[in-house]
Amino acid sequence: MSVVCAHSCGWLLDSCSHIDEGLQRCVSYSDGLEKPKYFRCCFKREYFNTVKPHVQIQQNTDIFTSTAKHSNGEHAKIDLQTRKKRKRKQRDLNAGELDAQIYHGKIRLVVLEGSRTLLEAGRQCGYLTEVLTAPPSESMSSLECRLAALCDMAKQLPLTDDSVEAPVQTLNRDGLDPSLDLFSYITENPFDCAYEVTLMKEKYLLPPRSRFLLSDITRMHPLTNSGDRFDLIVLDPPWENKSVKRSNRYSSLPSSQLKQLPVPALAAPECFVVTWVTNRAKHLRFIREELYPYWGVEVLAEWLWVKVTRTGEFVFPLDSPHKKPYEVLVLGRHRSGSDRAARSSAVEELPEQRLLISVPSVLHSHKPSLSAVLKPYISPEPKCLELFARSLQCDWTSWGNEAIRFQHSSYFTRERVEEPSGTSETPNITPNISKSAFSSLPSVDIV
Repeated sequence: MSVVCAHSCGWLLDSCSHIDEGLQRCVSYSDGLEKPKYFRCCFKREYFNTVKPHVQIQQNTDIFTSTAKHSNGEHAKIDLQTRKKRKRKQRDLNAGELDAQIYHGKIRLVVLEGSRTLLEAGRQCGYLTEVLTAPPSESMSSLECRLAALCDMAKQLPLTDDSVEAPVQTLNRDGLDPSLDLFSYITENPFDCAYEVTLMKEKYLLPPRSRFLLSDITRMHPLTNSGDRFDLIVLDPPWENKSVKRSNRYSSLPSSQLKQLPVPALAAPECFVVTWVTNRAKHLRFIREELYPYWGVEVLAEWLWVKVTRTGEFVFPLDSPHKKPYEVLVLGRHRSGSDRAARSSAVEELPEQRLLISVPSVLHSHKPSLSAVLKPYISPEPKCLELFARSLQCDWTSWGNEAIRFQHSSYFTRERVEEPSGTSETPNITPNISKSAFSSLPSVDIV
């Protein structure tokens, strides 16, 4: 299960286990076989093998100590000049850094105390002790970049009438028809098991009852024309920042272009909208003061995702001036004018502050799922949508130019299982697209 333990301050999550939940029964018709292959899959544990903090806190490195070790006066003078330069740099904070510092001061104690409680529970139950040794493979890096490139090429093609009027295409029992258009239609696995399919000569695993559209922001018509209105919309935008520009890991998107996303058209009445945001103060301010008001979304809460190692240490020092061990989620509710839907009595009031603590994936922008933690605050059997997705989830619709990136079969281990009883040449699989995304996600409270 994805929730290891829960407390009034938040949750300790096991992201890897959540991915595995939908892959315990997989089917493949590939390789020209007449009969399907049955197997179960697990996401490779080495991708969640953060053992040590990325920045170690150095002991006994005070500049006065190092200066005292110099017997040469000239060396001491150089160290004194270096110290003065460092002090000047620390004082010369720009407006954004000052805002970030103020924000950190407000939430520091919340992170420190809440993390202490949940991490201690994680150690007691044995979750935060496992250490893996196998290094993650980097063989997928060139393949991952191709999805965005293919989407870029596909947007040069005109949308067909069919993709506008009937924008959803479903898998059949023989797997995915290679002639189907992944860039102009929403592709759906309507079955209660995961399917391994071959897309663009590569094998991908599609979780049960998952749907996706591969496109960029200029080709969202199949999504808006599908007629679906969603109760939960989660966004993980490719925010502009210096590290992204230096690494060239993905294409960023200017904040102003986020307003082009058709969130109001996709939102059901009283829809929850959740946006992941980096620690740059201007991005957080943009969401609260421009983006959400433009969409008609009322800000309700700010939660924090705290990233820790497998032994329960922050991945960066909490007070690091450069990178913090947490990211922010801004939660709001879409208000469509006077149309206010009646809330279910089973829905709890959304708390203003909570912590989500987990071991992060070493794969860039591989966020933990919010399904389990949002369960008490969403109406029963919700329709859920992720924008700028890089992976798929059971019962969710995912959109982005790399929406199936982390579904590639090379990210998973597999174990063969026996053919289900009562089957002949085809599996006894019936479509079931009405199940809730939260129907089988339990929560364990800290006692």
